[in-house]
Amino acid sequence: MTLLLSIPSMWALAFVLAKIGIFAGVIAGAGGVLALGGYHNGSRAAHTRLLSYSLLGAFIGFHSSLAPVLIQAGQINDAGVMGMFDSDLVLLLRGTPVWESAAFRGAGFALSALLTLSLLRTLRAQRKPPDSVFYRLAFIGQALALGLVAYGFTLSGHVSVLDAWLRAALAFHVAAMAIWVGMLLPLRWCCDDVESGGLGELMRRFGRVGIGLVAALASSGVFMLLNLIDIIELFTTEYGRLMLFKLGAFVGLLAIAALNKLRHVPVLHLPGGSRALARSIDRELVVAMTLLLVTAVVTTLFGPATH
Repeated sequence: MTLLLSIPSMWALAFVLAKIGIFAGVIAGAGGVLALGGYHNGSRAAHTRLLSYSLLGAFIGFHSSLAPVLIQAGQINDAGVMGMFDSDLVLLLRGTPVWESAAFRGAGFALSALLTLSLLRTLRAQRKPPDSVFYRLAFIGQALALGLVAYGFTLSGHVSVLDAWLRAALAFHVAAMAIWVGMLLPLRWCCDDVESGGLGELMRRFGRVGIGLVAALASSGVFMLLNLIDIIELFTTEYGRLMLFKLGAFVGLLAIAALNKLRHVPVLHLPGGSRALARSIDRELVVAMTLLLVTAVVTTLFGPATH
């Protein structure tokens, strides 16, 4: 099989690692702040942990967003790793898709970092629980940051040359993915920190949100797939076979989420119920990370035959 025999170059692997870092950043950045909306035990420590999770994501995402510009410069320079830091060549990349994409993603992650630092400072200065303005600022600011990062995804790669509807679907897809996967770790923490009665209501609430997120992910994903590739190419090209694997991982993720909703959440009040749910969320995290790894590879190293 050609896919198994082809060995990506150092630069190609560097682009993949940068994409993984961007995914990790947008997931943690979105999940940490959005989980402030009741997905915790209400303590100051829980707020701090969620904001630290988001801040780490913003830090990773910001540096990973800038990395493709340096990698592109190094690839053009053909002078090894030090060629990445040729400032004249880096500046020559201004106006290119890789530069514009990095600019929007970097701005989004920078905004997320500044927002999170401000929220942490406010939290430490307050003696009482945060008020509604604290959460409203967090959600609005993170939504704007997420929008900038998601838009950055539409400016490079094979989707960037397509029509506005496809690029909008990609941004929608990235945002929904970031929220769903980003919430998994906070939900896992809830299994240890929240009492079983409150945990059940919390999980049921996320289940209702999850239905909308899954619908957004599935509809935008199918729309993009049908416009990027012919059905027969799913079985005859490397890109298509990787997309099939990605679809299989997504179905596996849905199966675990359904198992959580239908089997584990109803029995949370029983002894060991929260531990069983925690183990299931652990499996969901592993499948989600596998899905994102495949996505990073397929969107960086491969492309539809027609693009």
